[in-house]
Amino acid sequence: MLVGVAGHSLVSDLKNSKLLQKKKQLFLESNDVIMGLVSTSNTSAEQHLWILENKNSGLVWEGEIDNWNELKNGTRAEHPGEILWHLYQKQGTALFERMNGAFSLALWDASKKILVLARDALGQMPLYYTTSQNGFSFSNALLPLVGLREAHEGIHFPTVMKYLTFCYNPGTETFFKGIHKLRPGHYLIYKEGRAEPHRYWSLAFKNIQKDENIIGEAIRNELTNAVERRVYSRKKTGAFLSGGLDSSSIVSLLHQLGQKEMTTFSFRCKGKSFDESHYAKIVAKTFGAKHHIVEYGPKDVLLAQEMVSFMDEPFCDVGINIGTYLLAKKAAGMVDTLFTGDGGDELFAGHPVYVADQTARIVKKIPNFLLQPVFALGRKLPDSENKKDWKVKVKRFSESYRYPQNLGTHRWRVYYHPTDLMDLMVDHHLDESDFHAIYDDIDLYYREANGVDTLSRTLSCDYQTVVQFYLQRMALVRAFGMVPKIPMLDPNVVAYCATVPSNLKIHGFSDVKYIERVAVEPLLPHEIVHRKDKLGHSIPLKNWMRDDAKVKNFMLDLLSEENIKTRGWFDASIVQNMISEHMERRVNHSHRLWALMILELWMQTIDKRKNFLNTLEESE
Repeated sequence: MLVGVAGHSLVSDLKNSKLLQKKKQLFLESNDVIMGLVSTSNTSAEQHLWILENKNSGLVWEGEIDNWNELKNGTRAEHPGEILWHLYQKQGTALFERMNGAFSLALWDASKKILVLARDALGQMPLYYTTSQNGFSFSNALLPLVGLREAHEGIHFPTVMKYLTFCYNPGTETFFKGIHKLRPGHYLIYKEGRAEPHRYWSLAFKNIQKDENIIGEAIRNELTNAVERRVYSRKKTGAFLSGGLDSSSIVSLLHQLGQKEMTTFSFRCKGKSFDESHYAKIVAKTFGAKHHIVEYGPKDVLLAQEMVSFMDEPFCDVGINIGTYLLAKKAAGMVDTLFTGDGGDELFAGHPVYVADQTARIVKKIPNFLLQPVFALGRKLPDSENKKDWKVKVKRFSESYRYPQNLGTHRWRVYYHPTDLMDLMVDHHLDESDFHAIYDDIDLYYREANGVDTLSRTLSCDYQTVVQFYLQRMALVRAFGMVPKIPMLDPNVVAYCATVPSNLKIHGFSDVKYIERVAVEPLLPHEIVHRKDKLGHSIPLKNWMRDDAKVKNFMLDLLSEENIKTRGWFDASIVQNMISEHMERRVNHSHRLWALMILELWMQTIDKRKNFLNTLEESE
């Protein structure tokens, strides 16, 4: 864990703690700044800290930088930290544009009296910071900063509302007042008591006019280079393998690059509408991987009680967070690095919401007086226990169409209307202005988007939002001592795919990932490239909540009237009404209920946290 403070008062407190006595060799310590690594399972932690001979300046980082050969070119330095410092001396903050990987970094330049923080281009590693009268603090984990401020700051309830709305927090403000996230592709300069973020990397969409086969070959080459950058010869390599295009392509490229003994992992949730493990088996067999299938049943939902302790902030998708936790537990000890296909949906417009957006542009042409009765009927359609039921799609579209158009595809990802939240939240935590700010982050990202059409602007926004949501699950991988590798979030790959015309990403009206299939067809079996039944991380949570005794009791216990009233945030009668509607199969409230469950579990872990220095000392 990367952690540091600036400002005489905070530095003095940290110097007097037991922490430096235990891990002094992993800290840069001066009168102005203390920063370093604590509680690290990284056996090469010393390689992540560089202190100049004068002991006053240096840098430290957490994560992985994957293009050392490129960075090292032209310098005689051998220590990774010395290479980065040398480049900083020559190029300043332009250094960060050259770094390829997943990292959060801090640099103290005593000669200029400036502290510089930086986060990788796509935000694969988090970085948090906070300012106070006593100085400036930062970490790639939220816990230390929570402990520092909790006595007088507390919960930031507008962020709680954003979490409930989207099932994660898409903004830069965290769940705690005064603690902020540094955005992906940004660095921050702290000098003379002021913290100023700056962008160093951004995505520019433009349409290249080339034959699709030439574009496909270029994509294949970029992906090959991205995978090769991340392969370490002495590491045991594994991969999450769902059997979809993205993860299957990564496994194919790993095999092509010499990883003949890799281990792959997927979970299986039994049921006609939810089990796609047979596709993962096909890919594993094709490339000689040792494949492990982890059974995912109702009882595994209860693992949420363990899982939340590894979350900086709550996020909830039962297929993603519990599924990742199960696979990471299985993979622990078998592999050192875990490759994933995350990012493919944004590279190639693969998510169903992109098609929903295209549908909405057509529907928009129909007069409202005709649409409203149709949508009213759509919202009244009964729920279905099957994943791909047409009624589910129509019902969801009818419910989401009412949200503001400037949300783009995020309106298909919204789980509360502001008026619903006003009913749910108790009055004394909020004022009406908070409800109008729920969508502000999404609106900002769309306005910033440098896109040539609606789809490209949407994809640009998704790198700031949905991708960050999925990346939160990587903390669950790191918790088991493994390093996640995500080639489809290589900045070079992302930048190239941003030049691919939208009509090659979605071919015709709904043929998603068209250009990806062109690119990877030489790599994969025909039945993988041309399958049409991709389910995603699908789990029948709504059914388990209704029909499985353990899951049902788990939900009822966490969301009991007593618990809700004790927490004091929500109207217990509204929560109980949602439970009743769900159990009676009138409305599918599984996303709302699961979000409340994860939030309560997460808050229970926060309630047990100690102050900043004690937290760090106890973690030794």
